[in-house]
Amino acid sequence: MPMNITNEERMDKSVGVILGTKPASPSEFFIAVKRDFPLQLDDTVWTETQIKLSDGISENQTIRFYGIVDSVERSYEGLEYDSDMYYISNIPVEERYVARVKITKIEPEILVPPRPNAHVFLARGEDFRKAIGADAMKRKIPAGLSLAQDEVVYIDLDFVDGEKGAHISISGISGVATKTSYGMFLLHEIMRESKRSEVTSSKYAAIIFNVKGEDLLFIDKPNKKFHNQNSDEERKKWRKISEQIYKDFIETRKGFSVFDVKFFAPPKKNSANLRPDVSQKPESEVETFALTFFDFAKYNLIKYCLSEDDSDNLKALVETVAEYLSRKVEDLENKIKNGSIKSEEFDGSIYISGSKIEDLDGFLQYLERVWDNQKDELFQKIRYYNHPTFNAFIRRVKNFSTYVGHIITPRAALYNSGKEGVFRKIINIKPGNIYVIHIGNLQEPAQRFLVGSILSRIFEEQERGSERKVIVFLDELSKYAPREGTSPIKSVLEDIAERGRSLGIILIGAQQSARTVSKKIIMNSSVKVVGRMSPEEVHSPEYEFLSDEMKKRLTVFQPGRLILYQPSVFAPIPIKFPLPFWATRFSEVAEDISKFENVEEKIIIKEKEEDIF
Repeated sequence: MPMNITNEERMDKSVGVILGTKPASPSEFFIAVKRDFPLQLDDTVWTETQIKLSDGISENQTIRFYGIVDSVERSYEGLEYDSDMYYISNIPVEERYVARVKITKIEPEILVPPRPNAHVFLARGEDFRKAIGADAMKRKIPAGLSLAQDEVVYIDLDFVDGEKGAHISISGISGVATKTSYGMFLLHEIMRESKRSEVTSSKYAAIIFNVKGEDLLFIDKPNKKFHNQNSDEERKKWRKISEQIYKDFIETRKGFSVFDVKFFAPPKKNSANLRPDVSQKPESEVETFALTFFDFAKYNLIKYCLSEDDSDNLKALVETVAEYLSRKVEDLENKIKNGSIKSEEFDGSIYISGSKIEDLDGFLQYLERVWDNQKDELFQKIRYYNHPTFNAFIRRVKNFSTYVGHIITPRAALYNSGKEGVFRKIINIKPGNIYVIHIGNLQEPAQRFLVGSILSRIFEEQERGSERKVIVFLDELSKYAPREGTSPIKSVLEDIAERGRSLGIILIGAQQSARTVSKKIIMNSSVKVVGRMSPEEVHSPEYEFLSDEMKKRLTVFQPGRLILYQPSVFAPIPIKFPLPFWATRFSEVAEDISKFENVEEKIIIKEKEEDIF
């Protein structure tokens, strides 16, 4: 608003004035709203105050305050009892209409309160961008639309990809809070922004773990529900969020395909061939994810046979065995290098005390002989541990094998990816790729093993100085990094939370309850997103950044409604997220007409369909 307008004009355009009966602070103020003005919850507003600087020399400084309406209420002043309403026509009363505003930005950032009786105005256009902090974001991605104005709200990318902070935490009730769809959208936009901003190519790669059914195996397909039902409303929302998204994906009926998307799944059990364990996605579109015993030994993956309740003595024994296996791998690698073993003869097995070990069953058979052979090289390493501890170790490996034995196989050595192997292909994911790894059909021990083995290896690669950045999306985070206890996979995720920012690993974690997830992960997540919550959950300390009013609203939020909190904005902002244009399950898959080369072909096909019917 121009600064040279008259006071009368300011009064006409204002929504009210700052209340004088309630204290204002640098974090909030209250508005006496004009009785005929429809100021609503989540509206953005601004006001300004003149102050004299403490140096005594400078002229008066104008301070602008931007904020979001956090609560609104009406009542009568002049009533003493509730029953006075029966006689309201005979009692002199005044209607009060009061709004509370949470301040989101102060410009310049001088932390003083606004003055009572200062006029308050709606924040629109550039003022809205300032109210949500978008004007100061050097790099940003769309986060959704504001609830009151349908204006685009942004996330500061500097607090996501490691520049100033990293990681995103998404919490909410399963099935209602839109956690997975929203996490997919943010991942998509981070990679899309990277592709736009990088001169040559993107630095981002993404690993997505599909933990429920086969839902995320269809993100490369357009959403039938979006295109065939209530699409006009949803199209408008997407068009407001991004004209480019609308043009590139919605008009052409594309799925989640700005980058090259590949799908992986563990092999079916009891199958003669390595076939991916999928039932809805065509097997030809999914690579089988398996690894050799060589990889299992080389990367110390035996630690995943332990549980958090195991004794320190047993953990020390497993560490000793892991070191021994690692040395055997080094011996084999040296023989391949010096030519005593030809590389084409290598089949993913290793040799221990003259025995060829190619899978967990073979390893178990070897272990059961070790204690009775005191000349065995491994026995010499473990003889200081007692026999019951060693038997406990064998039981752990045997139990572990029932869950993951079909994944560790010599057939993985050259399967489907040349000499690299699928496991190493995933670890060496190149920028510009999205890999979806399906673990939904596995039981929890096998899920933890696959997630842990992949993330630990990626972490090690990043520690070596890789220039790529890897985004990891993991749902049901409390299963892998619970608040209590310790485990190898929890340690990896906590390392990512604490050091991933500097190493180029970004975690987008989703969970029903933030209080059930490791504190280190929640505390190190710069951006927090919250969907619908249960009344018990919302009052946990993890949500102290929310006002009491927002906590009440969260318990009744509908799907697609979320609250966004980020460091570059003083207060949380409610947003809405449209229906995904990509399929979120098999039943939503629609025909992808983007595969057709031109409009004429589309018209011919449409005419043929009409002739049929």
